[in-house]
Amino acid sequence: MLTVVLRPPGLLVALLSIALAGCTHARGEVGQPPSAAPDSSTPSPAATTPAATSSEDPSAWLRDAEAALEAEQPARAAALFARYLGHDPSSERSRQAYGGLARAHEQLGDFEAAIRAYDGFLHHFPSDPDRPTMLAQRGACEAEIGQWERSAASSAAMLEAGGEGMLAADRVMALARRGFALYQLERFVEADAALAEADAIYVSTTEAKHERFGDTYFVAMARFYRAAILHVRFRALEIRLPEAQMQLDFQAKLALLEQAQDAYNDVIRARHVFWVSAAGYQLGSLFEEFYDALMYAPVPEWLDEQQRRTYYEELEQELRPVVDKAIWVFERNLEAARKLGYDNEFVALSEQQLERLQTVLLGRDARLGQPTPRLAVDATQDESNVAAEAEQPAVERKLFVPLPTPL
Repeated sequence: MLTVVLRPPGLLVALLSIALAGCTHARGEVGQPPSAAPDSSTPSPAATTPAATSSEDPSAWLRDAEAALEAEQPARAAALFARYLGHDPSSERSRQAYGGLARAHEQLGDFEAAIRAYDGFLHHFPSDPDRPTMLAQRGACEAEIGQWERSAASSAAMLEAGGEGMLAADRVMALARRGFALYQLERFVEADAALAEADAIYVSTTEAKHERFGDTYFVAMARFYRAAILHVRFRALEIRLPEAQMQLDFQAKLALLEQAQDAYNDVIRARHVFWVSAAGYQLGSLFEEFYDALMYAPVPEWLDEQQRRTYYEELEQELRPVVDKAIWVFERNLEAARKLGYDNEFVALSEQQLERLQTVLLGRDARLGQPTPRLAVDATQDESNVAAEAEQPAVERKLFVPLPTPL
């Protein structure tokens, strides 16, 4: 009788009622980092004189710089562009030099220098038609080095500079990047509003056939982080004693699981390979975390040994559909990747987690009266990995993509 009271009632029925849409595909791109400029809007020519340029014609410096960029020689290109800007920081042709300098620094992975280049352009050419593009690129660079406040501000400035004439695809990009930056700042209400607006623009534009989106990267990105916000809230909700509170917490957690599941399926429907694989992996993790939350929910201390044994045996049986669902999701994610011929970090993670799940199921701990081993990856371990990654130079980390488990 006690186990019936303590166990979340109707759990099996509720779990079996959860429907999961099949995975499709997704592709990968990671924002478009910007270029960089010198410490001030007027670089020092003495510090940037290129080693292999003998011409004293500034026009030749620009030609050679563009050729160096084309030849994948960003260091030489940066030196040539900076030399030109040291000679003439504000003429019409300086527009080209600032943009080229920024691209060169992006290729070098020096995003702080790229930001300075964009700042130089925006300072000297405040009314230029390319201002929205430069703001977008600067915001992407700021995201690459974790300057979330500045990245959110750059995206907002891009929207303002573009005005009503901005293409829908560009508005979606700016709103997705702004929402992502706000998400990183844990300003979830503001983030969700920006991400929802991005999605709404896409839906209304495509339904009306006003504009054709050549790429759904930023649409899928906006949907992914809306799902991530629900996932974070799901994670934060604990199941607590007494038993009446456990029932309320269980119902609330199940509702958030269903909402997050629907949101991840919306990502999949955007049909972008990279984000489909990311959503598939996180969806499988969502079911694992639900299993762990119920398996490790508090149990009253007054249960005797036999009662605890019965409780965990029956709970494990009722939670088996959750395990099966997680396995199914990881398998579909891998199947989609094989079918469409793509590979990325989330495909690899899905494969690793599927193997781990199967190993855990085959090697159940036979201890009586104890919860079974956790299915989800240890969150504390993930947080330490994230902290270690954050200490790496920007060129060695990928901050513009979702981190696998701590969303």
